[in-house]
Amino acid sequence: MIKNIVFDFGGVLLDLRPDRCISEFKKIGIPEIEQMLSLAHQQGVLDAMEKGKYTLDKFCDAIRAAHTGAYERTGKLRSMIPFMKDGYPIPAPSNRQVVLAFSSMCDGIPPYRLEFVNQLKKEGYHVSVLSNTNTIHWGYCLRYFIEAGYEPRELFEFTWLSYEMHLVKPNPDIFKIILDESGYVPDETLFVDDNTHNCEVAATFGIHTFCPPIRSDWTTQIRQYLR
Repeated sequence: MIKNIVFDFGGVLLDLRPDRCISEFKKIGIPEIEQMLSLAHQQGVLDAMEKGKYTLDKFCDAIRAAHTGAYERTGKLRSMIPFMKDGYPIPAPSNRQVVLAFSSMCDGIPPYRLEFVNQLKKEGYHVSVLSNTNTIHWGYCLRYFIEAGYEPRELFEFTWLSYEMHLVKPNPDIFKIILDESGYVPDETLFVDDNTHNCEVAATFGIHTFCPPIRSDWTTQIRQYLR
């Protein structure tokens, strides 16, 4: 019997627009942003941000390094052709421009999802969130909670954020930590994540998993798990 539900954030509660993010970065002169912010492999700059290794300033500096001709990838510097527009070089982006471009990946939280989470909580379920995220995206998305009438630290029993834990899914250690901290029994816990690899690793601990399609209404399926 399921008593605990652990939600992923981006791709489950929060809708994402990586295509828009890439487009916005290219507008400010970062043509190789797809490699730097690989969502599939989560390495380099994105990995450092989501493990809490980079401050906001350091993240922006890493982005600007790409603009000026080099950026760090696996410990090595890689040459790049300066990005031009209409025959003129685009000035190096400011911190604000970098933050706005990066935040454009966030495409809102449909209020009904938060209402569903709150209803589960009222019914006595232990509801938490486990997210690979970073200070910029989490801070930007707080407004979605507030606008819907919720505060995440009150809505969720536990709020596990990768940049605070210095670990990212699917590292098995992250699942061990959440089970130890919460006292959740694996066989009584449902983990909801849009990444199949994350679900596969969670399942090795005996945790039930559900991998919903992106931008879907997964509330009905979760109700089925709870029957």
